[in-house]
Amino acid sequence: MKKKVSSIFLTLCCLSCTYVSAMTINVSDAPIRSILEGVIKAGNMNVLIDDSVQGNMTLHIEHVTPEEVVDVITESQNLFYDKSGTVRYITAGRNHEREIKYYTWQLQYTTPEYVAEAVQAMIPAAKIKHHSLSNTLVVGATKREAQLINKLVAQLDKKPLQVDVSVRIMSIDRKALKKQGIEWDWSTWSNEGGSLFSWVGHIQALEEKGDAEILANPHIMAMNGQAAHILIGDRVPVAKEHTKQGEKTTSVSYEEAGVKLNYTPIIHADGSVTAAIEAEVSTPVLVPEMKAYRISTRRAKTVVRMKPDKTLVIGGLIGKEEMEHFRKVPLLGDIPLVGKLFQSRYKTAKETEVVIMLQARPIQDEEQNTVATELFPSIEGGDKEKST
Repeated sequence: MKKKVSSIFLTLCCLSCTYVSAMTINVSDAPIRSILEGVIKAGNMNVLIDDSVQGNMTLHIEHVTPEEVVDVITESQNLFYDKSGTVRYITAGRNHEREIKYYTWQLQYTTPEYVAEAVQAMIPAAKIKHHSLSNTLVVGATKREAQLINKLVAQLDKKPLQVDVSVRIMSIDRKALKKQGIEWDWSTWSNEGGSLFSWVGHIQALEEKGDAEILANPHIMAMNGQAAHILIGDRVPVAKEHTKQGEKTTSVSYEEAGVKLNYTPIIHADGSVTAAIEAEVSTPVLVPEMKAYRISTRRAKTVVRMKPDKTLVIGGLIGKEEMEHFRKVPLLGDIPLVGKLFQSRYKTAKETEVVIMLQARPIQDEEQNTVATELFPSIEGGDKEKST
């Protein structure tokens, strides 16, 4: 075994005459110090190895740079690797223990529990405490580990992106919509190619004629990756039948009825937004004998990619409204007994279509990164102490 290890080490030493950009090492139970010396020479690195670095290790690694090899060895063997100076330094530390100092991060946008989980996954040996009330993370780690944690926190603790969503929800007479020549081949349309502009104009014309009614025109902000909800409606009593041991019973519970919209955005670097959209129109239908309602639901669900300030239209949510009308002849209709001769009741049915128009615009905010502060030396690269 010793001869095998020595031959591999000599190969590394021979490679040291020229700079090696990538190397492959395959050793078993070899001295850690010898492996480091060979890699450092091969990479022309200015690194001093302390006499405290002892012991053997097994290493199988391919196509990596000398710097990466040294990182792997020092991390896996729990060695202290100081990169702060021109000449770097590897040591096992006092009694082979990690030199621990405590660092704190005052988080601005994310939770310390979330960051603590990520830090623990990256550095299992780190001692982590967090305080939810002050949104503070406290970590016991080496200086090099603190530098890695600082980069991780800077990535995680960023102001979340937001989307400004404008919504117009309209109820349109189905017959009038057909007269304008609008038939939805699909439940969602976008004006990416420009053809939708004419349809939007048709809808506006219907609104001016009174054949289209704006049910709501909400304006909301949605956070990146978080669902935003819109409900325009009421909570109505809904009858539900239950069968137990052959007997039917009816209970009444309150449910939401009206127009619902769930919007979950994912913001891309180019300013476009991929949105998961679920639209639902629920109409309560009265059941007189039960003195409660049943819910008639129309639903559309889609995932689309939208460009800033472009319009997305969700159509095809068709429903039928039945209305009862009452008419009477003034004065004559109020005469007792014979007044009913001058009264009339009739029902009409009207098909309506709910159309939802959306625009989304990402809000650009200045990034504010969190850095480690207080209770520890500066980790920006120098050795100066920072006190409070």
